[in-house]
Amino acid sequence: MAELPISLALAKAHLRVGDSSHEDELIAEKLEMAFGVAEDITNRDIRTGYTSETIPPAIKAAILLILGTLYDNESDNIVGRSVSELSLTAEKLLLPWRITPYGDV
Repeated sequence: MAELPISLALAKAHLRVGDSSHEDELIAEKLEMAFGVAEDITNRDIRTGYTSETIPPAIKAAILLILGTLYDNESDNIVGRSVSELSLTAEKLLLPWRITPYGDV
């Protein structure tokens, strides 16, 4: 597997989980999911299209926000609230990077 433009260490720092490695696999899987969501919104190959040095700050911030949502919410439905929607902030950060297919209005 290719190295992602956002490292596991940065993801863990963002989530404030400390140095423990017992959740590394879960965090890595959710980081992959966050990249998938960002790629779906932007229609870009972010995983291989950027490096840790070239990933735009807005895309990086959006992926970390999505990761936080995925990590904090084990399911779409939590008693009293729904988390099935993407964070408005993450969406606003990603939309300027969206590639629209030719002829799509």
